[in-house]
Amino acid sequence: MHQFISRRAALATTAAAVTVSFAGGRARAADLPAVTLDGAEATIRDADIGALSKGFKGNILTPADADYDAARKIWNAMFERRPALILKCTSVADVKTAVAFARDHNLLTAVKCGGHSISGQSVCERGLVIDLTGLNTVEVDAKSRTVRVGGGCLLGDVDAAAQAVGLASTFGVVSHTGVGGLTLGGGMGRLQRQFGLAVDNVLEVQVVTADGKLVTANKDQNQDLYWGVRGGGGNFGVVTSFKFQLHPFDFPITTTSFNYGADEAKQVLAKYFDYVNEAPDQLWLTVGLGRNAKGEAGVNVSGSYMGAPDKADATLLKLGTFGTVKGTRTGSMAYTALQKVADVGGRHGRFHYAKSGMLGAVEGPTRTKLIDATVDYFMDQPQNNSHALFLLMGGAVNRVSADATAYPHRAAMHNVDVGTDSDTREGSDAYVQWGRKYWDNIDPFTGGGFYINSAMDDGEKRVRGNFGGNLEKLVAVKTKYDPGNMFRLNANIKPKTKS
Repeated sequence: MHQFISRRAALATTAAAVTVSFAGGRARAADLPAVTLDGAEATIRDADIGALSKGFKGNILTPADADYDAARKIWNAMFERRPALILKCTSVADVKTAVAFARDHNLLTAVKCGGHSISGQSVCERGLVIDLTGLNTVEVDAKSRTVRVGGGCLLGDVDAAAQAVGLASTFGVVSHTGVGGLTLGGGMGRLQRQFGLAVDNVLEVQVVTADGKLVTANKDQNQDLYWGVRGGGGNFGVVTSFKFQLHPFDFPITTTSFNYGADEAKQVLAKYFDYVNEAPDQLWLTVGLGRNAKGEAGVNVSGSYMGAPDKADATLLKLGTFGTVKGTRTGSMAYTALQKVADVGGRHGRFHYAKSGMLGAVEGPTRTKLIDATVDYFMDQPQNNSHALFLLMGGAVNRVSADATAYPHRAAMHNVDVGTDSDTREGSDAYVQWGRKYWDNIDPFTGGGFYINSAMDDGEKRVRGNFGGNLEKLVAVKTKYDPGNMFRLNANIKPKTKS
């Protein structure tokens, strides 16, 4: 995560002058304070906004506008940032205009779709936000089982359109997540063990690159960019549309949840690691330690059978054998309903802190040490509204070579996530420290790999290490399409500098 510090006194003489005019010709306050890519002070002047508005059809928002506060809010309330300008794009032409304006004036630039960036990087302090929410078309082709999706779509938009013709995409677990950010980082979802990650189902993208050009990338055109956007994050430009492969899927889904006592946490985790070796690809499975707002701790094992209902019990009932069951819940629902189950708990406006990493097969003494590290800290260092969650990976995700896409974690069997959340900011410093210290115990087991959509306060060294053998190729793609590192508010891959 990059934070740009005000250096007005030292850098005022080098500040870029920026001017703006607005749609409708309304008067605007001149001299909006802004910041450049390298953190220098800048001023956005009314004249340049005026010039911008002549070619921009969407809304141009500044702090003086009534809609500004709503537009700058993002999912994670930990980040309270006030950009100088928000450009709400309604077309590819608007995106090209926004990118050109940001480039010409060297402005710090963020790209926002659903605003679900846990690290807060879909908005920036005193920079420019390119808001894609107006690019929200969904076009399903039932015959070819494909869908073309605007860069500003939410997952629920795609789920609804695909399910209407008996098809499903593979991505996401919260319906108000943006398709773009989720996909570019890999794109986990409840169907991933059968049909792969979102990146494994991307057939084509259209990207506005740093030079303002619209580039189409697929298996036949611009193959390097096509490779890079599938797991390399938002490093290469603004994706204005995706084309995805869809899959036949029209089952009612059986879900089961088992609660166990905190005193059996180590046993439950051990049983989980034993069981995953026989888990079918149709199973979406999580096991988590949790502590509620009252400080009460427990363990939950939840599974969704993403296949024919008559085969669900044979799999799901095994999840109730991990210990002494304290409570259980079973239900059946449509895919679109399941995709919205976490919408309330994962709603906008809460305060989140989390760290995550990838685990391979966990066997032998390493398994015992990991379980001890996970459970002992969680129990000995209580923090309300906290969790330690293991998510089963594997299946189709692992049946792709590590270098086939930029997403590198093809040997991972589990994603582990620790963190806390709250409805208020009070005590947030304490739970950030709790999360960081907890992660110090877990990280040695991960080998440094992590899901970049879960990146929080991860530094450059961890980001580079995360991509493993794919890093060198990613740097080459970044250098080709974004040599000035305009798109840096992400799990950033720095381009090569000129010698």
